[in-house]
Amino acid sequence: MKVRLACLLWVGLLVGCGSAGGQTGEVAPDPCDFLPETGPVVEHALSDPTPLGVSGQGAIDATGGTGSFDVAWANGTTSAVSWSLVADTESSPVVAYIDRKSACADEYLRVLVLGQLSSADGVLHHEQRGALYRADDGVADLRLSFLFAENPFPDVYAGRMSGDGCAECVGDFELSVELRWEAGASTPRGHVYLIENGTLLGEVGSF
Repeated sequence: MKVRLACLLWVGLLVGCGSAGGQTGEVAPDPCDFLPETGPVVEHALSDPTPLGVSGQGAIDATGGTGSFDVAWANGTTSAVSWSLVADTESSPVVAYIDRKSACADEYLRVLVLGQLSSADGVLHHEQRGALYRADDGVADLRLSFLFAENPFPDVYAGRMSGDGCAECVGDFELSVELRWEAGASTPRGHVYLIENGTLLGEVGSF
């Protein structure tokens, strides 16, 4: 289950999980590792009980709802990041229960949230919509993407369009923050990836 949920987040980074297929060495996609969902989807209100045994608000509350962690950036610096999650009540429905037991032997909630990340160095200071995935084993995953007109880490990755040493290159850059809460944990672990125009440049931070 943990591997499967991790793969959900990698879809946006153009990285997938797969299983061996055929006899020619190709990798065949595993439908249990990817969205769209392979089971029926039932919509719920934020406070409604679900077959998973937790409501959408309960899934958010299980993360602690707010906290902080330290990011070790690839350029050798470290910064404190404060975070908070609230339900995206402007979206309807906010909560979806996905039952994949018949095909993939698992189930999970997708809860639409507003994630606020703020780092002491100012690299992260945004509010962004995202989806919190709560698995039947209590593990929760969230991916938030933050767009930048300029490369926030030119000293780590110059970028395909910037040229070496370019410090003020304009392009479509994105920081993808992948957060994971293990069952019962209130502090997430994860990674930060730098993407340029849909192409993954590499990891620029971990926590």
